[in-house]
This record gives sequence, structure tokens and C-alpha cells, in this order.
Amino acid sequence: MTRMEAKIRDELLGAIEGLPPDYLKEVLDFVYFQKVKVSLNPGQAYFWTKQWQALEKKVNKDKSAKKIIGNGTPEGLIRELNS
Repeated sequence: MTRMEAKIRDELLGAIEGLPPDYLKEVLDFVYFQKVKVSLNPGQAYFWTKQWQALEKKVNKDKSAKKIIGNGTPEGLIRELNS
């Protein structure tokens, strides 16, 4: 570890010391995001937001509970509505 990396690490550790668990979780989420963002397509970033992922979970529950019309695709919906 370089001297600069050690300084940054120490500063980061000092900055998070004493933060409530909820804040620490946010910091950890941000660190995770920083690690994976290089592999994310910026045009796809919206689909990884908490709001979008919450909607995806709801849709998956609805699919499991058979609360959808058709097979879950636009084409399936149109086919079902036309029948």
C-alpha cells in the first residue's frame, strides 16, 4: 500500500467512525457501487436503482401469484386481449 493509499484509508476510517449503522450501510453500498460501476453500462444504470429494483420484485411476485394477463410479455398481453 502506498503512502497516499494509507492516508486515504486512515481518513476514511476516521470519517466513518461513530456513524450510525444506517449510514454505515449507505457507505458500504456506495463502496460496492464504486467497485462494480466500471462493469455497468451507464445507459442501464437506472435499472439498478432502488426504485426500479423494488418494482421488479413486485412484478416477480405478481408473476408468481399468476396476477398477470398473458405470459408477462407485451406480445403475450396483446395475444390474450385479442383472444
